[in-house]
Amino acid sequence: MASSEIDILIHNAHILTMNNNLETFNRGYILIKDTLISDMGPMDKFHFSYGNKIDVKEEIDAKGDLVIPGFVNAHGHFAMTLFRGIADDLPLTKWLNDYIWPIEAKLKPKDCYVGTQLAAIEMIQGGTTTACDMYFHEEKSLQAMEEIGFRGVLGYGMIDLGKATRRAIEMTRVKKFLKYAKENAKLCSIIISPHATNTCSDELLLASKELAEKNQLRIQIHLSETKDEFDDSMKKNNCSPITHLANIGFLNENLVAAHCVWLNDEDCKLLSENKVKISHNPTSNLKLGSGIFRYQTLFENGITIALGTDGAASNNNLSMLSELRLASYIHKGVNTNPEILPATEAISMATINGAKALGLQKTVGSLEIGKKADLAIINTKTPNVWPPHNPYSLIAFCTNDSNVKTTIIDGKTVMKDRQLLTINYKEVMTEAKDIILNLMKSDDLKQYKDKLKFLQ
Repeated sequence: MASSEIDILIHNAHILTMNNNLETFNRGYILIKDTLISDMGPMDKFHFSYGNKIDVKEEIDAKGDLVIPGFVNAHGHFAMTLFRGIADDLPLTKWLNDYIWPIEAKLKPKDCYVGTQLAAIEMIQGGTTTACDMYFHEEKSLQAMEEIGFRGVLGYGMIDLGKATRRAIEMTRVKKFLKYAKENAKLCSIIISPHATNTCSDELLLASKELAEKNQLRIQIHLSETKDEFDDSMKKNNCSPITHLANIGFLNENLVAAHCVWLNDEDCKLLSENKVKISHNPTSNLKLGSGIFRYQTLFENGITIALGTDGAASNNNLSMLSELRLASYIHKGVNTNPEILPATEAISMATINGAKALGLQKTVGSLEIGKKADLAIINTKTPNVWPPHNPYSLIAFCTNDSNVKTTIIDGKTVMKDRQLLTINYKEVMTEAKDIILNLMKSDDLKQYKDKLKFLQ
């Protein structure tokens, strides 16, 4: 192999591939060429195959640190980083109606651009390399992610509240976004995103499904997130939200359903039969008091369960390390069984399962030759992870985002030794502060006035 063909060499690393066999290399190497993993294996193989004949553009001596696939955040609302901490300790309905929706209505496209930049920065610093978004002004979110070099899966969140005029507007907007994305997306991809069963008419849901099928895209939706949503469907449709979606022919293997907290046994069966993928969002579900996800039942039914952070207004961070740890702990606790959701499965939920949910399993989610070089290098030489007896346990139960040393996306180093290389985070923070200060000064957002004291 000619030396000029290699972009990045990572060597002397402990590699967790997260492939189907959970293959590891205790002291291994990865070669990256033209965005892809071109070769990998133990260092003995490297010395035998390449010896001293290889030169690279960038060499990373991992010195025993862990290399893992980049995390895949399967559900979020990333421009909502602007609203971090402005409406805590509230139930979902009040949180949305009284606080989030009023201030969201004031957002301009540039605001979403900056909010998405801030989210991408946070996720890169935590080793996340792919994330699924549902929001609006998605053209600007796509622009932000492309410029930073972040792999976004973006969806314009559609809401019609049963109104035909609004439904027509929403469909026009999403088609406009699809056209924009086809012309401008290189790293990012698109997902069709009706908001929820209680905010979207059946007509909008079925139009969304038709649009997704026509363009060979996935669909995402909030589903059975709260008891109120479940009860409303029982009154309106005489069945659960999931049964209703099954009745209208909406459930299918290309659907990513976020939350799925309020489920009965029939719901679990329907999700399994229709091969629906689920994004589990434990922090958001707990913080909003929505309830506990039926992990064990769904797992036993063979359903692909991924992990998502939701937005920073309801989490309040975008850390997949925090999310996978909480998922493991909460389900061990509620089931009074410490063997449920072990470290390997928690990490799988945050990597390869997320890729499967988003239809990207042939591209990302595990470290394999021919896949995209999306990965994170974890520092193992800090007191919080020492001694590193078990690498899976270390990641699931010990590390935090500050342990993420280097992040590579699409074969390009976007953070090295904790230094961001594609964006100035201080400038983004200043812009984000200015945006939220201006938003909160609006006369019809008086509930936020007390928030200005700290920001100023």
